[in-house]
Amino acid sequence: MIGKELIKTQYGNIAVYKKENGAKKVLLLHGAGCDSTKLSWKEVFHTFTDEFSVYAFDFLGYGCSDKANNLVGEKFYDTHIACVKKVVEHFGLSDFVLAGLSMGGAVAIGFALDYPENIKALIPIDTWGISEKMPFHRFSYWYVNRTDLTLAQYRLFAKYRLLARWSISYALIGNKKRISDSMVDEVMQSCVGDMAGKSMLNYQRSSADKYQAKPYYFNRLKDLNMPVIYIIGEKDPLVPLDDIYKAAHENPGSKVKVFKGCKHWSVKEQPKKFCKIVESVFSDF
Repeated sequence: MIGKELIKTQYGNIAVYKKENGAKKVLLLHGAGCDSTKLSWKEVFHTFTDEFSVYAFDFLGYGCSDKANNLVGEKFYDTHIACVKKVVEHFGLSDFVLAGLSMGGAVAIGFALDYPENIKALIPIDTWGISEKMPFHRFSYWYVNRTDLTLAQYRLFAKYRLLARWSISYALIGNKKRISDSMVDEVMQSCVGDMAGKSMLNYQRSSADKYQAKPYYFNRLKDLNMPVIYIIGEKDPLVPLDDIYKAAHENPGSKVKVFKGCKHWSVKEQPKKFCKIVESVFSDF
């Protein structure tokens, strides 16, 4: 049984989903855009055995958490990291696995650098935060900072089913047979209204300056003092595979797990494989 709890923070209320069963603890962080805990992690929640207690929360501006007014710029990642800290303290998590997808991966890395004490292992998935530049960096920077076309894009996803399905197929799911009607419905529903579009725009505008992606943790990765396992979809069009291998090289004990045939939503596409990796953390370390 998955429960839900609202936690009050100084930034707003955040919705936490939890399945508290076993002694092995995992905290999951979702990505940006149309994403939320339910979208990214629903299959994973149902795959974990009763040996695990699993926690995940909607970032501010996503899912059932409060909207994030003016959450953009230098305070963006600091605020999200502070919310992770609040959840960890609220549930008294220790010796836990911290896994984050895409934007959530960058938040997870930042949290692990700032608060490494209780983390058993860090699992960044198709992660932001380790690439020096965005694709077509100068144009991308101009596009997200000088236009509001991201909002228009998300409005179209909410309105046109074929466009939503195409977007999932292009960037998120490698095996088209896994793109169900219900998945398309969930993505379209998450794009209704401007919350997802505005949250994505806040993320985009907070994640680069004219010359470099932000945050860019590469030079700090050697300071991670816990086991790190990078997961990447083999066909992810958003995160270069070479960047993952370069990041892992900074930590001699790091591992890279490539999910064959998968794209940016690799753990949604292969939840059983992800859960086996987490299980191995508790047996190997």
